[in-house]
Amino acid sequence: MDRRKQIEDFFNGELTQEQARDLLAWLNTSEGEEFMSAEILQLWSEKSPTSQYKEWDSQSLWDKINKNKEGYPTPQLLKEKVSRRSLLPVWLRIAASLLIFGICSMLVFTLLDFEKSNTKNEVLAKKTIERYNPAGQKTKIHLPDGSTVYLNSESRITYSEDFLTDRYITLEGEAFFNVAKDEKNPFRVSSRGVITTALGTSFNISSFSTKERIVVTLLTGSVKLNLEDKDGYLILNPGEESVLSKDMSMMDKQIVDVNQRILWMDGVLRFEETSIDEMVTILERWYGVQISVRGKQKKLLASGTFENNETLKNVLQVLSASIGFDYKLKDKEVLIEFK
Repeated sequence: MDRRKQIEDFFNGELTQEQARDLLAWLNTSEGEEFMSAEILQLWSEKSPTSQYKEWDSQSLWDKINKNKEGYPTPQLLKEKVSRRSLLPVWLRIAASLLIFGICSMLVFTLLDFEKSNTKNEVLAKKTIERYNPAGQKTKIHLPDGSTVYLNSESRITYSEDFLTDRYITLEGEAFFNVAKDEKNPFRVSSRGVITTALGTSFNISSFSTKERIVVTLLTGSVKLNLEDKDGYLILNPGEESVLSKDMSMMDKQIVDVNQRILWMDGVLRFEETSIDEMVTILERWYGVQISVRGKQKKLLASGTFENNETLKNVLQVLSASIGFDYKLKDKEVLIEFK
């Protein structure tokens, strides 16, 4: 096996995890240490000029000292063969050992980081629970802590399996929360950059607005609202509502009829001076249908209340008479045509 290429591939990130393990095991052997030491020594030899290690001309020096001395015995000096390896400085030999240690350490940390990343991803994947309702469907969800969520159509919540100690929910769409009290573990809901925190209370959150805003309405207890990555917060009391977005500089609230905000939980569909575009969006979400609109729309607004999960046909019949349009209903497709 070409160990030089294997080491080069490691630094280029081209080795698999198994190949990196093999390289690490080999470097920890005596063969691996000798290989790395030889590589360092070879590099030193190639870069060092041979003139740096000239042999000492002892005979010439002795002749100069005894030039006028006759009969002085000529000393016999023994010449030792100088090993180039013995001339290597101590620091270079230490460097070779440190290099081997450094490569081994780098491999260990790389493998550990890789395994840690994989483990983290697996844990995250295992601990996430998602609940989603398509158009035309509403559900009641019981959470592990005893809290209850009423999830509207075209809405989604995600939360951790460890919900008893991490009561954090991400919401898309609309939901009503009846929160079980737990002072040690606050109940938090994140939606479009707005965090709603409660200890034991009931509130409604809707992010159906097309303006990237969410509406938080409090029925009982109290909640704290804050924007992600921003200072400051807003406290809601029962009967109050706040319309927020993550780009707002200030938060405010107003008193509303909270019962009107949660009619959807009882199957009550209500339009109150609703634009035609918004009316179409609500009907599509409520009944799970696809609606097409033809003709020139006038600046008309829809109003009306439909109880007991009224059928789509009856709703269209009432709205068409009050607003002034014709409609065709076939399976899951609706055509609205203005006169």
